[in-house]
Amino acid sequence: MPTRNGFSELATQMFKNAADEESLKELLTSKYSENDLVDYLQNADPLVGRAAATALGLIGSMDVVPALVENLKNDDLRACLNTEIALWNVWSRSGNESVDKMLVSGKRSLKNENFSEAVERFTAVIEASPNFAEGYNQRAIAYFMVEAWGKALEDCKQAIKLNPHHFGALAGMGHVYLRLGKIDKAVDAYKQALIINPNLVSIAEALMQLRRALEEEE
Repeated sequence: MPTRNGFSELATQMFKNAADEESLKELLTSKYSENDLVDYLQNADPLVGRAAATALGLIGSMDVVPALVENLKNDDLRACLNTEIALWNVWSRSGNESVDKMLVSGKRSLKNENFSEAVERFTAVIEASPNFAEGYNQRAIAYFMVEAWGKALEDCKQAIKLNPHHFGALAGMGHVYLRLGKIDKAVDAYKQALIINPNLVSIAEALMQLRRALEEEE
């Protein structure tokens, strides 16, 4: 770990350069390795840990995912939030700029509620990069929105196969199972999502409600 940069300097650099993301990425890449930033996640200064999580979200590869997943259990709730955002950012990078642009385009279609268009665009992502888990996860969301439960479930499973840490796909799988009336499987999927990311408040609440419903049926 290069001590010349210092722990506090990382947080300062993140704050000062936050408005210019591209310049910030160049600065981080020039000054810190992924291993440096992973080490900083557990620093005693919470500001440094938060900054490291955000930095990994900007420049980290899939290699940093295990460390970020572990950091979801950080005692600092803000660090957990930054880490969750960082994971989504890392997961949204395929390593191919054109594929990433297609993913962004599909997300825009989702946001605009053009769900059929979103399915088409995420399908193009998958065809271009079949091992890119986020393509399947996002298409699962689009399928869910048009109530294509079977296709949504299939895509959730593929996303998890490619990225076992994907708490979003696990939660999505739980939502699909719930719509299919498979309560036990929904409970199991939600539990798996929470094991990875204990900060999913809405999933924890849904799990509690399902458990109550199952108890009432007994």
